Amino acid sequence: MAKSLVTNARKSDLPRSSDDKRLPDFINIIKKESTGSTNEDIALLAKQGIAPWTVVQALVQTSGRGRHGKSWDSQIGNLFMSLLLRPSVDQVRWGELSLLSAIAVASTLSDYVHNQIIEVKWPNDVLINGKKIAGILLEVANFSVEEPSVIVGIGINISKTPKKFEYPVTCINDYKTGHTSVDAVLISLLNHFLYWFHIWEDDGFGAIKDEWMRQAFKLDGSVLVENKNGLIAKYTFKGIDMEGAILLDDENGKRSRILSGTVRFL
Repeated sequence: MAKSLVTNARKSDLPRSSDDKRLPDFINIIKKESTGSTNEDIALLAKQGIAPWTVVQALVQTSGRGRHGKSWDSQIGNLFMSLLLRPSVDQVRWGELSLLSAIAVASTLSDYVHNQIIEVKWPNDVLINGKKIAGILLEVANFSVEEPSVIVGIGINISKTPKKFEYPVTCINDYKTGHTSVDAVLISLLNHFLYWFHIWEDDGFGAIKDEWMRQAFKLDGSVLVENKNGLIAKYTFKGIDMEGAILLDDENGKRSRILSGTVRFL
């Protein structure tokens, strides 16, 4: 599998602040006024063999998607983007990109939102003061056996929040005055993502895990887990392991790990 372009850069060369408006030349951003889904758009481009580090950004999505087939309310004024990657890391580890993406989003939010609690919630939500502000959708595009791709879809509420949502929601402009540029947030996000991606490819998941744990939502709190049979059990959330699985202790202290599933934090 081809080595990612980013691996030739030094960590010190990779900006982590919204003050830097530059992006490396190998990042190609395709802008659209409106589309059904940026993930679907970039999946089509992946099928056509487009280069990694291509981004599709839309001002509006008419059929935005979240996890488990849920719709994602995509209003103008917020960020909707999908990034195509072909990591050099073994494909069995690509799921770790979900947690890496959450860290990149949290880092981006810290450029704009100050003196608030920014947290990451397993598996791929980002919160401010317990309210959802961003969502991440990871999809593998196996159109080419030799060079499969992974798509990272990210939505960030900048100036608007969904009118109807099952959880409390917020946006960047709830915590600052003045205009927040969608383009500036996109550049900040890609710079942060690039920084953490480089660490992940070169050094492994350890630093990503440590940063994620530092910002974990309701660590040592109670969660409800629904299994495939619809049975619900209560556990204590103890963090994540080196594969990104959530670690849960039952009332007797017996530990379980879950890589995917329905988990509700209490």
